[in-house]
Amino acid sequence: MSNELIAAVVQAGIVGAGGAGFPTHVKLNAKADTVIINGAECEPLLRVDQQLMALKAEKMLTALDWIVEHVGATLVYLDVARCGIKEASADLAAAKGLSTLYLSDNSITNLDSAIYSLDKLTYINLDRNGLTALPDGISGLKSLKWLRLNNNKLSSLPADMGELKNIKRLYLNKNEFTSVPEVIKQMTSLEELSLGGNKITDFPEWLCEMPNLKRIDLYGNPIKSVPDKVVNMPSLTTLVMDNCLLENERKLELNKKLADKRIKFIF
Repeated sequence: MSNELIAAVVQAGIVGAGGAGFPTHVKLNAKADTVIINGAECEPLLRVDQQLMALKAEKMLTALDWIVEHVGATLVYLDVARCGIKEASADLAAAKGLSTLYLSDNSITNLDSAIYSLDKLTYINLDRNGLTALPDGISGLKSLKWLRLNNNKLSSLPADMGELKNIKRLYLNKNEFTSVPEVIKQMTSLEELSLGGNKITDFPEWLCEMPNLKRIDLYGNPIKSVPDKVVNMPSLTTLVMDNCLLENERKLELNKKLADKRIKFIF
């Protein structure tokens, strides 16, 4: 942030809104390793901060980048959950240093592919939105390790998602999948996969060949059979299949075989 901008803040008489009226330019002239932007409303029915974040995201992120740079901090964590956002626009791509991004509990139906340029992101939470599809280009998120997309309306994944070689946790519960997306087969570092509450009818054999999977969660799907190969998965510790359509005899058989391998079977 330039000295000219600091002078503009002084001239505008900008002060904190917390009641003490502390001059903003004093804060901006300090040094800090952490910058906190408080978007919480002070009254239950107010939506001013939410509207500002939804409608002026680019200006806010640009200003935040200036502030972060000026005080010597780094913008790595952004939480705009429950802010009434309807579109994850290209404006978010301005925050180049982000590693953690919370966008859950909004009304997002469109995710701009420009966000995929945030190659330092390791965690994204998009739970409980209205996404029906993800744009191509997600392989640009080369550092991504944890992706949450629960409670959306997804029925497929982008073809290039298999190039996310660092991803370890993928949560896709309560969407519209009718099968386990085959692109997941390429995610060889994956340790946790959750696809509960979908409409999946088949447990694919290739899933049993994933070398690092420790937990598979397929609860609440109309799955009637499980390959015997699941018993020999090298890293598996937990298999969750409660409220599926496995016959009781098969459940008991699997439970015994998995228990012998010290694998927890929730059915």
